[in-house]
Amino acid sequence: MSTVALHQKYRPQTIAELVGQPYIKTALTNTVKYLQIAPAYLFTGSRGTGKTSTARIFAKSLNCLNTKKPTDQPCGICQSCRSIETSNSLDVSEIDAASNNGVDDARALIERSTLAPVAGRYRIFILDECHCLTGNAFNALLKCIEEPPPHVVFILCTTELHKVLPTIVSRCQVFNFRTLSVQAIVQHLGIVADAESISIDDEALTAIARLSDGGLRDALQLLGQVSLLNEDITANHVMEIAGGVTETELMSILQAISTNNTFNLLQVARVLVDSGKTPKLILSNLLQTYRDLLILKSASKEQSLLTGCVSYTQLKTLANHWNFETLNLSLAELQKAENNLRYTVNAAVWLEVCLLNLMPSLLPVSATKTLAVKPLNDKGRDGKLLPTVATNTPNLAQIWLSVMDTAKPSNKNLLAHASLVKLQGDKAILEVTSAYLKKFESNKEVIAKMLQRATQSQQPMTVLIKTANKSSNGRVKA
Repeated sequence: MSTVALHQKYRPQTIAELVGQPYIKTALTNTVKYLQIAPAYLFTGSRGTGKTSTARIFAKSLNCLNTKKPTDQPCGICQSCRSIETSNSLDVSEIDAASNNGVDDARALIERSTLAPVAGRYRIFILDECHCLTGNAFNALLKCIEEPPPHVVFILCTTELHKVLPTIVSRCQVFNFRTLSVQAIVQHLGIVADAESISIDDEALTAIARLSDGGLRDALQLLGQVSLLNEDITANHVMEIAGGVTETELMSILQAISTNNTFNLLQVARVLVDSGKTPKLILSNLLQTYRDLLILKSASKEQSLLTGCVSYTQLKTLANHWNFETLNLSLAELQKAENNLRYTVNAAVWLEVCLLNLMPSLLPVSATKTLAVKPLNDKGRDGKLLPTVATNTPNLAQIWLSVMDTAKPSNKNLLAHASLVKLQGDKAILEVTSAYLKKFESNKEVIAKMLQRATQSQQPMTVLIKTANKSSNGRVKA
């Protein structure tokens, strides 16, 4: 007994069933309802967003034989509707422009457009991947698309709008099919999974939605693929069958990095490469994870912004162990490694080098001189993981130098006329030369934020300015 793929079985049959395209749904419904049929339409957007399916639905709406006029609710059972669904209609021609892209094909299409419809109201031409047409073919169709016979409607579909001649675009009503949101895909996949009795958890559905890059067809293909496992599907199953890096594998890497465990880190990297995971794929997943960590450091409750496969719970635990500078430097290392992978013949070695450079002990001193990363297995009295103060606590002069290092070049000269003489809790005292007293007073808030970043303080800093004694060269005495 033959089976139908999920993306074909659950293809929308009416305009109202379109997923994730509310404005297109409304516009086409009103087009049919008020009989404002344009001579040509251009559907553009990423793959799997519903362009060809919408073109077929629109054709059925215009030619449904169970109503006296076009309808936004085609019956799906009349001869016209059934023949359109099976691509056997005499009035609706679905043409693959990739293989019929010459000027002779365009001329043949123009000749066919002069024929009256056989059974329906309109003769409809659906040109799929119309950007493949040659320039001469587009120019041959130009006049026919602009002023076709009254019974002809052109529907052009493309994933690459920039390749379609502007003169063609200007003669069509353009509908931009946007990529679907993760939430919209997850919701639709949940409906399909329930209908097909597929046991899958929410995290796995989210993983499928993120892997599909906004394309519902890709998401349904992957759902049908993982359903063949015949077990309760988790996010790890999805990542494994899609050839990605699982959450468990990423957590092993991050734990080895955070604890400066060189042996475990190289061992995990080698196991991943030997299991068929490419270095580029591993770095790409790490890049997403570090990006998610950076988001959680600034907006800990914004779960909707996360794109990686590591869960929010795990990320929230990890985010407490790195500061902004460490995460930024790690992202820079990952980006540099991605560039190196393009030109190297030994990608596995570059992967290991990059992973080693992510360890806190090998990052530049400026990123770790204020806070050290606490190992994942170290806990406070309440059992929670906490960052600890580094063993070599910087003195006041070092803190002030770190402030100057992060300042703009134009402000470094000004900051050189001050020194940090006291730092207690969230209060800091600066000594400045009298000539620059007013400038420092007017910029106290900016200096306070710079000090807060340099000391990794969780509370806003308060800065007090006082005049210092001058030496003979006009500088503040140390």
